[in-house]
Amino acid sequence: MSLYANGIVRIITKPEARYLESGNSVVNFVGGIHEGKDKNGNYVKNAIDCEVWGKVGETILERCSLMASIMVTGSIRRQDWEDRETGAKRSKHVLSIGRFEFLPRNTSDDASAPSAPSAPADDEDDLPF
Repeated sequence: MSLYANGIVRIITKPEARYLESGNSVVNFVGGIHEGKDKNGNYVKNAIDCEVWGKVGETILERCSLMASIMVTGSIRRQDWEDRETGAKRSKHVLSIGRFEFLPRNTSDDASAPSAPSAPADDEDDLPF
């Protein structure tokens, strides 16, 4: 059973690539998730380890910068392992991203920057449908 997820993730660590002997690549980074506010009105911030395989991961590595926000779709998996030093069993959840979309970024800090011109309002009677 898989748990599928989609949403906006901010890249908060530098994406790093690993190349396997088979020629496949995997890109790993930590993604920040903004979860709204708690009962005290403070913003809840959370993070999840992300992995992206193949060409999709290489595109993120080449074209996404640190702190970029992307819309992702993927599955959440649990990774289990044994700690080498203590022998304790450990686990964590990983978001395995299958698809992503670039999100536009506001490049202007000036609130008075001109916005895109809007189309003139048409009379509803002139609509072709």
